[in-house]
Amino acid sequence: MSRIPFPTSPQRRVIAGAALCLVLALAAGVASVNAISLQPPGIEPRQLSVAGAGARVLVDNPRSLVSDRLATEGDYRTLHKRAVLMANLMVTGPVRERIARRAGLSPAKLGTTVRVTGDVAHILTEPDSERRATQLRQAQLPYRLEVHPDPLLPALSIYTQAPTVREAERLADAAAPALREHLRALASLNGAAGATQVVLEQTGLARGDIINAGARLQIFALTAIFVLLLSAAVLVLATRPRRQARRRAAPPAADAAHAPQPRRPPRAPRDGPRPAPAVPLAQRLGLVAASAPAVAGMPAGASAMPSAAIAGASPHRTSAVARPASGLGDWPRTTRLLPWMLAAMMAIVWLVPFNVIQLTYSLPIDLKLDRLVLPFIVAVWALALAAGGAAAPRLRLTWIHLGVAAVVLAALVSLVLQARALNATLELDTSVKKLTLLASYVALFVVVASSIRHTEVPAFMKYTLGLALVCALGTIVEYRFAYNVFYSVSELVLPGMFSVGEAEAGAVDDIGRRVVRGPGEVPLEAVAMLAMGLPIAVVGLIGSAERRRRILYGVAVAIILAAAASTERKSALLAPASVFLTLAYFRRRELLRLAPLGVLIGVMMLLLTPGAAQTVVSQLSGERFNSVTTVSDRTSDYDAVRPDVFTHLMFGRGYGSYEHVTARIIDMELLRTLIEVGAFGLLAYVVMLGTIVAAARRPIRERRPRDSAIALSAAAAAVAWLVVSALFDVMAFPHCPYIGLWMAGLLAVVVSAERDRRQEAGWSS
Repeated sequence: MSRIPFPTSPQRRVIAGAALCLVLALAAGVASVNAISLQPPGIEPRQLSVAGAGARVLVDNPRSLVSDRLATEGDYRTLHKRAVLMANLMVTGPVRERIARRAGLSPAKLGTTVRVTGDVAHILTEPDSERRATQLRQAQLPYRLEVHPDPLLPALSIYTQAPTVREAERLADAAAPALREHLRALASLNGAAGATQVVLEQTGLARGDIINAGARLQIFALTAIFVLLLSAAVLVLATRPRRQARRRAAPPAADAAHAPQPRRPPRAPRDGPRPAPAVPLAQRLGLVAASAPAVAGMPAGASAMPSAAIAGASPHRTSAVARPASGLGDWPRTTRLLPWMLAAMMAIVWLVPFNVIQLTYSLPIDLKLDRLVLPFIVAVWALALAAGGAAAPRLRLTWIHLGVAAVVLAALVSLVLQARALNATLELDTSVKKLTLLASYVALFVVVASSIRHTEVPAFMKYTLGLALVCALGTIVEYRFAYNVFYSVSELVLPGMFSVGEAEAGAVDDIGRRVVRGPGEVPLEAVAMLAMGLPIAVVGLIGSAERRRRILYGVAVAIILAAAASTERKSALLAPASVFLTLAYFRRRELLRLAPLGVLIGVMMLLLTPGAAQTVVSQLSGERFNSVTTVSDRTSDYDAVRPDVFTHLMFGRGYGSYEHVTARIIDMELLRTLIEVGAFGLLAYVVMLGTIVAAARRPIRERRPRDSAIALSAAAAAVAWLVVSALFDVMAFPHCPYIGLWMAGLLAVVVSAERDRRQEAGWSS
């Protein structure tokens, strides 16, 4: 019997593994949108299309108000109230049965809802647990009818949903006649005159169309990508022991140098001068470093061996520290393109309200400013990675990477499992858009962790602190002068093809607090941004021995704290407190020695933003704390979301899908994650932040001046991220995740460089 040939070379094994993963992904994608049967064998497309139709119904008196010259404004208000009554009557059981019979449907397959938004407080439009449980039950029905009373006019908007366009239109056309029939039956039963009934007149036949045209492709792509990533991860983990054993069995670099080499036939002599070696395009563009300068005793075209290889380490295991500077140097003294692009991206994150800036052109997807810039960075990174070389990006796997991957895996699992259900409720498109935003966060982290050198991290940390100070100063200016410099400058600088949102500087919210948002979309976002930048200044203050540096870092701490307090939000006290508590856990003695300087910092903060700190503290007092509407709204969410949580406890109802179908806004990221991604997703989210702190522990304990400062800052930023996740939906506002994962990426560079250093030391010994 002939044996099945198995690839032997590493390149062939990689190609075979990639082909296997691709085949599995395509097979899973096909199965997700088709029903596959073995007996008889065949493939039939699943019913995934959803059609919608709409109709408009006018409500009038038997004697039309339009022709009644004596009609008053009160008559119109009374008629509008009767229209709201008709909308609520249309979704009752008897009318629903009449509508279903007229449309040729079973009443058990038809769900009806009504939405009243006119003259109703926002909190009353948020569904409680009982209403939400009813909505969840009706969401599983194939036919739905929703009635919207017009908030100003005596009219009803009727929206229907069905598997086909014809059924949706027939269902919408059946609503008004069924309600008229029910009213006549009630009038006959009670002996009322038919001439006094309300007049319901449909303005025209219902019009419908397919409303989820791209759902089949979205479900196929989601399933295929999930299976591709999962199978690739399983294959890598399964073959890792074999790769490690082969690496341990390989001879050291010194022995390999003395191994006999195969003889090469002598080359024919070349007439004339030898041409200069061609410079790769990637080096000319600055994507990767040029070849190292020649070393004495080596040919002019040869590259110098890294110091780790000279010491006996394998040249394939050289760390970022051991790599030669190669003439392009470290950022900011470098011509490499990627570090400068990352620096520009972080300037946008800290100083530009990019989430309210988008193209004025109509596109199928929302292209915010960050999602226009980040793809260019990822493209350059991919080119540099493909070009290779000593200074090319290096994918360094750390525990932080695994934590981030767990969050992405949880989001994908929730969407793959609930894809068809989300498609039926028209939530899949919104979930896919939220997934692309999550992919943007992860892309920045991966590029940072693989492109920045270990020797560049301190410069980038100082750069981040500088951006945080500019952000803080601009926020203080907004508080003192009711002028948002970030929104105004963005509107002046950007061309007319971009539209910038309105800052509303100087406005006041419903409980009397100033609206100070800095470059963020809401004030809480500005607080979270400043809290993540605060650790860099505090750690610099702790590690400063010179008086001048200590004064400068102290001023930086005061400015950031004053800017956070200027938002007049309770989080301005809680988030910085979490930073100081985290730093006190690791460096309590150093912080205690700075207590006298802390008094001066507090005085300076009060002078920069007079009255702001008092407003923040007053909101945490007993009676005021219980009366703040933001607290009561947040606590009311706990009971209202019980049906969603217990319906999909483990994997959630689908990433990014909750607020699209309900009017309730979840002001707590941890609760929102539990609803959308389930207990597994919540655990993954907490683990991701926990891995950042865990990875920082070793550099913090070893107290190396540079690495410990970076690790302390990243750990405190991660704790602040976790705290603000309990205060508002932080992942919905991109500034915060970008900054948090930027800090995590810098920490990953430090951790991986230290791991490489230990491995090289062990090999050289």
